[in-house]
Amino acid sequence: MRTAKLLKLGLTLGAMTIVASSALVRAQEIPAPPYLVDKNSTVVLGVSGDEERMKKLAPRGVRLAPGGTAIVIMYLGSDAYGLPAYTSSWLGLEVEGFDAPGGGKARMMVRGIYGPSSVATALAKYFNYPTVEGSTQVERNGQSVVAVGSVGASAWMRAELILKSEPCARGAGLDHEVTRNLPGDSMQIIKIAHIGDWCAAESAKFEISAPASDPLGQLGPLKVLWAGYWTGAFGWSAPQTAR
Repeated sequence: MRTAKLLKLGLTLGAMTIVASSALVRAQEIPAPPYLVDKNSTVVLGVSGDEERMKKLAPRGVRLAPGGTAIVIMYLGSDAYGLPAYTSSWLGLEVEGFDAPGGGKARMMVRGIYGPSSVATALAKYFNYPTVEGSTQVERNGQSVVAVGSVGASAWMRAELILKSEPCARGAGLDHEVTRNLPGDSMQIIKIAHIGDWCAAESAKFEISAPASDPLGQLGPLKVLWAGYWTGAFGWSAPQTAR
């Protein structure tokens, strides 16, 4: 009799554990956009590289902007709607035909490093971003800023900035990102509105140490054209079919 009661109790507790675990998984599921991310600490760099290498990474039918230009964004998103606190480092090629208001070139992500894994999974699902799970550190010490994007124990991206002593500038804007619209072969636009403070850099270094097996590692050396440190808020729209 005692054995039977213990067995019944064990089965009951086991069932409760399964229910609790299922509820936890549901609680961690990230909803579809829109998303709003506030209190960012962000390193932004404009870079250029070998156009032939970049063309090999661009999907069929997508034209790169002249000069082989790209954007690097490395940040900490500490306060958000729709997402947990997360970190990110990503590089996007500038492309033609999807300009934002004001003429800014749209970006097509080559690789995005996101952590925790739930964010990497959600952004791949809802935006078709080429994500990989990883982490990013951004540290500012006076006018010096260092950002490192890592996958596992390996640093894949590293930026070092020395900021100008001039005051930071407040501003707002709208950026466009583009990805393939799945299923199908059309393109979609992701609109990103932002407002914050831009602190320009007087000098900057950037290097990629991603493995050659990853698209990020196939870009080769990149030249820094401009850079800065940004703090503020931004929001993602749901993707909209472009063509």
